[in-house]
Amino acid sequence: MDSDAPGRVLEGTGLTARPYNSDDYAAVVSAIESDWLPGQHPAEFQFPPQALKKLHDAEILVLCDVHGDVAGVVSIGVRPADGAGLIVQLHGRENPEVVTALLALARSHLAQRTLHAFTGPATATGIYGLPVEHRTVTARALTEAGFLPVSAQRYFLRDLNTFPAPQPQHPLADVTTITRPPGWMLRLTGTDGRHIATAIMRAPTSETAGMAVLWQLTVSPSHRRQGVATRLLQQCLHQAAQHGAHYFTADARDGETAAACLLTRAGFFPLDTLTVFRRCL
Repeated sequence: MDSDAPGRVLEGTGLTARPYNSDDYAAVVSAIESDWLPGQHPAEFQFPPQALKKLHDAEILVLCDVHGDVAGVVSIGVRPADGAGLIVQLHGRENPEVVTALLALARSHLAQRTLHAFTGPATATGIYGLPVEHRTVTARALTEAGFLPVSAQRYFLRDLNTFPAPQPQHPLADVTTITRPPGWMLRLTGTDGRHIATAIMRAPTSETAGMAVLWQLTVSPSHRRQGVATRLLQQCLHQAAQHGAHYFTADARDGETAAACLLTRAGFFPLDTLTVFRRCL
């Protein structure tokens, strides 16, 4: 993806577009860091996006200002399965002119096709989407360019350093180690052996930036509204802390009020809404 091709000036701006080359690396990493969200990998782990390896016609393009300095970067490609254009990653330091120009550049290169934007992981735990509350300029530019939100996840973070995990309450769930991905399954059963609740959590590893992740928590219908989910989540927090996690993350679909309330009562802080956008032909 390295290139020394000359750039072209974008009409109506003082910005020049050209393919990324290796000399741009430090400036691109700096642009990514300017949009950093808690729970993300450091910028050097996010670039170049691994998702580009699975796309056709993958490109990384940069915009440079009048001084030749990199002002923004966009990573794009075509999904083999359906021919849709993907804007995997876009960073312009929340400068309206740069962000708008990056979107126009991406659309120009991807030609006439359905487009999906922010299809790359926004967090180290693999949640996709643009953090729309941290990056309001980019969210507005997408809307003005005709993109609409198609999926949204509320992203929560629990600080286990400042607010230590509580001691779990009995009865305790049985804990089983899982390997793909590494973590644990916590299964709570009644005295009759019937299933009451299950939680699946990912262990803190370098792939998750040292954070534990709640993947799933379900309670059987006959045991809901009895505090079971709260007690099981407390045991998950304790399990994470015992294995070195400093932070615990979770997500819930936007609009899932019960899940959001469960997390906030347990000390999770809602950081943002991670949103994937689409623009149809």
